[in-house]
Amino acid sequence: MKVTGVLAIVALGCCLTGCASYYLIKVNGYTDLTSFREIKPGGSFCVIENQEAKNPLLEAEVKQKIHNLLEARGYYITSFEKADYYLFCGYGLGEPRSVALPEVYGGVGWGWGYYGGGGPSVRIGGPPYGACTTDIVTLYDRWLQINVVEGPLYRTQKLSHSLWVGEARSTGVSSDLRTVLNYLLVADFREFGKNTGKALTREIKEQDPEVYSLTR
Repeated sequence: MKVTGVLAIVALGCCLTGCASYYLIKVNGYTDLTSFREIKPGGSFCVIENQEAKNPLLEAEVKQKIHNLLEARGYYITSFEKADYYLFCGYGLGEPRSVALPEVYGGVGWGWGYYGGGGPSVRIGGPPYGACTTDIVTLYDRWLQINVVEGPLYRTQKLSHSLWVGEARSTGVSSDLRTVLNYLLVADFREFGKNTGKALTREIKEQDPEVYSLTR
């Protein structure tokens, strides 16, 4: 593989020496273009827990973090009977897959970083002898989806008319979904209510203040 190919792979989630590590996250935001309805500023929300969640304690954590992110953006948390909007959330972790990451020596120099964030460092350079070895790294796909529906319509007629759907996806070496969800949530909420038109790549630093606020 060419040197440029190596750098392209590592760029999926790598910062070189002297830089903070970060997560690269793809975010897609969808709105209903037919009704032109929007989430009004200062509206009230009820976050609906998934009663079939495999880990109900993680589900409760995610719910509280969503409360915090909504309130930080000027929205209010209220009861099911009074909510302007209901918010549904789904998330998951893909099966592990192995990827060959060559270490190309000569012309690259030394560098250390995080592949995808939240995992062990990966060397991308070495002694200038022209040698080449290959490391195998295990990657995981992590995803989050948020669906905001109209409150009165859902409450009275059980119709889930979506006003906004936000998707966040990341690939990296960490299988700790509990940790990675903090970054997915922050990335998704930074596009909250927006129609992005396409998938956007967002860099969320490992020490991001908003992520830190979710872990306190």
